[in-house]
Parts: sequence; structure tokens; C-alpha cells
Amino acid sequence: MQSQHIVNNRILAQLSADELKSVQPWLTPLELRSNVVLHEPGDVMERVYFPLSGMISLLAVMQSGEAIETGIVGADGLVGGDAAINGHAFGQMTVQQDGAALTMPRAKFVDAYLAHPHLRNLVDRYQAILLTQAQQNAACHALHSVRSRLCRWMLQSQDMIESDTFVLTQEFLSHMLGVRRNTVSVEAHRAESSGRRNGLVGRSEKFVKCLCGRFPFECLARPCIEGCRHGGDLISTVSA
Repeated sequence: MQSQHIVNNRILAQLSADELKSVQPWLTPLELRSNVVLHEPGDVMERVYFPLSGMISLLAVMQSGEAIETGIVGADGLVGGDAAINGHAFGQMTVQQDGAALTMPRAKFVDAYLAHPHLRNLVDRYQAILLTQAQQNAACHALHSVRSRLCRWMLQSQDMIESDTFVLTQEFLSHMLGVRRNTVSVEAHRAESSGRRNGLVGRSEKFVKCLCGRFPFECLARPCIEGCRHGGDLISTVSA
């Protein structure tokens, strides 16, 4: 696996030469396609994923089939980082934005995790970030309006995939917001009406095309987005 691909993932990019030697032979490329489910709840975690681009959504799925997003993972982290202590997927892991990833067998990841304290520190810190995301999402769902939550998620997505435009399904937005699809349609219509440069710029029965005009969205989402960004910055402050 060529090093230029590895540096696209923030965790892999911070590994020492010795750490890279222990993981690089086991890394294989994977194309990420939207709506592909990587793991269902309760699945055995056979592989760990290091995204290079795109975005993976972590969903809590109820027995009724209803789902709500608890976190998102991009090139800043990994999916399956708790594999050393938990061999099964707690929730559903679904690709939400096309991209690419490097995958690694769980057993080899666990070996490297236990052998290298710096790698273990990076992974543990990122797992803490995912917990922070889940806590922030819970507070946001309880305290903020649907529109504020939508703006926060759009800004997070923009930061994650480093693109001002992205297309989402209304079904996924309903999971992310914890509301019904008709509510998503109403909010999309209101945002569309507020100005083509300030948010959702196109919608259909199933899809919403987004364009983030950062200032108005940051004004609406600032209380939540700042907390999420602070947590995300922790991963870049880990010392070797």
C-alpha cells in the first residue's frame, strides 16, 4: 500500500515507521459507495476501516426498524476501533458519501493495537471523540430545533468530506434528525425558500442537494458545532 494513500487518513498519517511496518502489509483498498451497509447490529467485526475520503454513518437501530444517527466517521478516524474489546458491531455502519478506505483484518488490527502504545492512544482518543459525538447528538436532539440540527449536520458533513456540495437521501436525513421524512421535506422547502446561496438548493421526492453557505448555518448551529469541533481537534494533538 503506497504511503500517499495512508497520509489521507489522520490516524494512519501519525503512525511511526515501526507502527506502519506492522499495519501496512495488511491494509487493502476498498471503494466506498453510498448506502452500502458495512455492518449490521450484532455482526462479527471481521475488518476495521480507515476512511481516506467520503463518510460513514453510525446508526442506532431500534427493534421497530427505526434508526437514528449517533456519529459520523471520515478521513479523521476509523470504524471498528473498539475491536480490541468488542468483536461485534453495536449499531449499523452505513456509507453515506462515496469515497475510499483502507481495510485491515480485525485480528491484525488487535495485534498492532496491543503492541504499539502510540497507535493505541490514537485509537482510544478517537473512540472518545465518537462518544462525544453521541453525547452531543443526544443533547442536540433534546434541546434544539430540527432546522438547527440540520444546519449542524450539514456543517459537520462539509468539514468531513471537504466539499461544499453533497447529495443526501431524505431517508438518511430523517434518521439523522430523528424525524419523519415529511418533516425533512418541509425543512428542505423552508431552507430552499430562504435563499439558494444559504443552504439546501435542490430537492426531489427522495434526494436533497446541499450547498453550505457557512455564515448563516454557523449562526444557527454554533452551540452544537463548536462542541463537536473541539472534540474532533483532540485527535490532532496526540504526541508521539
